[in-house]
Amino acid sequence: MQAERPTRSVTGPWMLTAFAVAFVIAGASLALRGPGEEGTLLGLRLSARWSYLWFWCAYSASAWATVLGARLRPVAMHSRDFGLAFAAAHLVHVGLVAWLYQIAEHPPGAHTLEFFGVAVFFTYLLALLSFRRFAAWLTPRAVSVIRTVGVEYIALAFLADFVGPPFQLTLNYALSYGLFLGLILLGYVVRLTALIRRHTQTSPA
Repeated sequence: MQAERPTRSVTGPWMLTAFAVAFVIAGASLALRGPGEEGTLLGLRLSARWSYLWFWCAYSASAWATVLGARLRPVAMHSRDFGLAFAAAHLVHVGLVAWLYQIAEHPPGAHTLEFFGVAVFFTYLLALLSFRRFAAWLTPRAVSVIRTVGVEYIALAFLADFVGPPFQLTLNYALSYGLFLGLILLGYVVRLTALIRRHTQTSPA
């Protein structure tokens, strides 16, 4: 998530859209499968995929611009907007998690809550630090380190979530998880490629 820019942005509309769609997804899941565990788990799965699309754009936009050049710089300039839209969409997912712990007879264990709870913490810490007034509390170096660690941890949490079920070579598994696992791997590859390219460009000849 990048620092604030003085230019006009689409942050507000994107955040509202991301949250509204996530809310509709959750509501539809609970309406179709009931407000119990089945409906809640469906809502969790679908809302995670929706919010991940926004996260993936924030996670990889700058890297794509580095790899493919100036034509993608306008997309990279919206990294902060993508990130804040992800944070807005993920509020619905967090609400469903809280609801699951209220109704589930055997809710996920403490280790699961701690692992994904750290990802939630980073999500909203990075959202906070995307505003200059809050980022100014820390040094630019500290903000950069927190950003890097935070986005990589969130990416790891999504990876753990999407590969959680036992891997199965079935059409259903491929439809449910294949696209998102592919996006995760593509995100890692493009960020690593961008890192290598930047290092090569800044290294002395």
